Amino acid sequence: MAHIAWKDQYRIGYKDIDAQHRVLLDLLNELIDLMDGGGAPEQISSIFQRLCSYALLHFRNEERYLRAAGYPDLGPQESEHASFVQQLLDFNQAYDPSDPRLLAETRGFLQHWFLGHILRSDMAYVPFMKQFRQHATPRAVIFDFGNVLCTFDNLRFLEGLSSLCGKPAGDLGELLYGQSTLTQDYEAGRIDSRAFHREVSRLCGTDFPEPDFIRVYTDIFTPIHATFDLIRKLKPGYKLGLLSNTSPWHFERAIRTTEVFPLFDSVTLSFEVGASKPDPRLFEDALSKLDLLAEECLYVDDLPAFAQAATDHLLHGITYTTPVALLTELRRHKVAL
Repeated sequence: MAHIAWKDQYRIGYKDIDAQHRVLLDLLNELIDLMDGGGAPEQISSIFQRLCSYALLHFRNEERYLRAAGYPDLGPQESEHASFVQQLLDFNQAYDPSDPRLLAETRGFLQHWFLGHILRSDMAYVPFMKQFRQHATPRAVIFDFGNVLCTFDNLRFLEGLSSLCGKPAGDLGELLYGQSTLTQDYEAGRIDSRAFHREVSRLCGTDFPEPDFIRVYTDIFTPIHATFDLIRKLKPGYKLGLLSNTSPWHFERAIRTTEVFPLFDSVTLSFEVGASKPDPRLFEDALSKLDLLAEECLYVDDLPAFAQAATDHLLHGITYTTPVALLTELRRHKVAL
């Protein structure tokens, strides 16, 4: 039987649903191939189990979005999901490569359910979710750290290194930021603190004492008190999140010690997630910890590209320029202050 080919008409265009549908389709096609080729029962059973597991993951994800948005037809959607999983389990139990009728029934069910469910049940919630985005009540504000909560000045780090090794700060900047990816690797969790210290020392040709290195590396931040005041005003009525491309030493020695840090309900750090903005995994981590939909959250970042990445992920991205402009943007999004 021919593969079920992905077509543009199957696109839901909402969050990660399309990507999950494509994984389901790949598993379905793999299962159909094995059945058409007379695959061994243990192979078939393995694919059925993988398909069941992934379908359950996808259904939980989809149902969480719809439940939080108050989708009125969630009940029938949940029933279809449960029926699909049960039918998979039944087919797995009954699989017999010598029974052409059963094979045809299984293949037909897989094909017709997948296409029918997407084109009928899933497409039905798309207008509702688009409408929900326009009218969702803001329930959380997520902040970047650098240049939003605190300004930072990497020149202070370079000048601190210069004072320890005697080399010009400009030359050190070219070594660290122009000729290496050490900072990016450290913030993305690809190397740990010990490796970062060792490799910077090697690049600079100086074995920096660790306490001195940590001191100059972390002494680059200056509080933006207007943002601190705003966070205190928001706290009684909204969940607050912190989402930052940062490193373990910056987090431990600077971010965690910031006076408003205890007010955050969730903290998402690039080195813990293993990815850096604009990777959507950071936004998903924050949303999961806040237990909210993207449409209910505003994200504030000083870099327009990262604010846009948040918007692309269905949060309401705001580019931070000044405290006054941020207040204006928050009020425009109907945040009560």
